[in-house]
Amino acid sequence: MKIPLLILVFLFCISSCKKTIETKESTNFQDEFAYFGLFKGKFIEYDVTHIVHDDEVDIHDTTSFRIKTVIGDTITDNEGRKAFKYIRLIWNNANDTWQIKDVWTAIINDNNAELTEENQRTVKLTFPINKNVFWNPNKFSNLPLENATYLQINMPLNYSNYNFDSTITILQNKYFTMVDYKLQTETYAKNVGLISKYFKNLRIKNFDTLQIKKGEEWYYSMTKFGLE
Repeated sequence: MKIPLLILVFLFCISSCKKTIETKESTNFQDEFAYFGLFKGKFIEYDVTHIVHDDEVDIHDTTSFRIKTVIGDTITDNEGRKAFKYIRLIWNNANDTWQIKDVWTAIINDNNAELTEENQRTVKLTFPINKNVFWNPNKFSNLPLENATYLQINMPLNYSNYNFDSTITILQNKYFTMVDYKLQTETYAKNVGLISKYFKNLRIKNFDTLQIKKGEEWYYSMTKFGLE
């Protein structure tokens, strides 16, 4: 049976429209990868503050230092995939030089941006970026279950004397009881990567986050970035 010419034209138009929509979504999806900042030679320097609490022995110590991350050459990771070296350096005040602290790996695989530290594979971002998305950053590791989500998406931000056109903020962990308080957030700038990190894991008294019995806090604040 012959198909009328009008029907053939209609079917062709539907097929063409579908292809156009799929291509547009794919382009937008890959554009979001730039938030992870996975470009060879890209570096970021941070001021880092680490606070350790132990009320039983009256310890509330604060340590401040500088960390630099550099995206290096590609390497085969522990999953057999082609990933980038994620080099972390620490500033040596005595010699006024950066010294390698450790080498991790970073990769964008399917819809996940992953960072592997000491064989612990963590999903830092998941794509597409959407406020209705939830994921477990530790689903590939033996670390405890967490429930991450996006708090802010594509927001302009003035931070550390830089004006960023587009940033995202992730709530990676939030847990609050009478005796426990955990909170972790991370902010990423497009075409840069992680610009700030806030982490608390504390034992507290009677729901009071200012009455700390034990635990630690980490603060990462980006001071400089660029290409080497």
